[in-house]
Amino acid sequence: MFDIHQSVRNRHGEQDERLVYKYIDGLMKAFAESPEARPLIEQGENVGFAGMMMEYYFNHIGGDFDTMTLPDFNEVVFDLFPRKVSTPPESAPAIIAELKAFWSFVYRQYGLKSAEPILATLTDKAVADLRDDLADPSNYGMAKSLVMGGRQAGYDMTTQEGIDAYVREYNASLPLAASAEDFADEEEWDEEELPPSLPAPPTRQQREKKRKDRKRQRQARKRNRK
Repeated sequence: MFDIHQSVRNRHGEQDERLVYKYIDGLMKAFAESPEARPLIEQGENVGFAGMMMEYYFNHIGGDFDTMTLPDFNEVVFDLFPRKVSTPPESAPAIIAELKAFWSFVYRQYGLKSAEPILATLTDKAVADLRDDLADPSNYGMAKSLVMGGRQAGYDMTTQEGIDAYVREYNASLPLAASAEDFADEEEWDEEELPPSLPAPPTRQQREKKRKDRKRQRQARKRNRK
């Protein structure tokens, strides 16, 4: 049986990425084989939101999974999911249903006490709240805004061709005085928001170099106009 209390930290007490993903894979495999997950799988659902919940918890909040609290859970599902996960509001019922099945499994199989308060909140209200959060563009991170905007414009954002085509249209729509690099300068990118097919955002050093280069170019143009 999977050991839900195992540590994901190395001998120095630091979180180990390799152990994190081994933990997530192991617990998700146990969940997928459980009676709680069976109805979802029989309906054709691909269980994965529970794994995403654990990944965001480990990477953004930290701590061992068996110490996850209700506030931790709420931060992941109602803050990080709407900001980072490029999924439509209509997926809220499926997300909550899977998370309810997952925490029911964790509670039955391991007797994890922290599962009780979380399960108590996974009601129709949670579905409605998550649907509203997923539908609110003000909650979106930069990469999610790009993906959702492309979908709304009719581009297939699951392919590199679709992404490239929408990025070209997006850049062409910017004011002449602006550029995609200028836009990147004003925002802090979170690399975890990026779908695998999107290029990595510019680093802070690259952005700083571009700002200095543009400043020198502006000064040169001013001197030439005198």
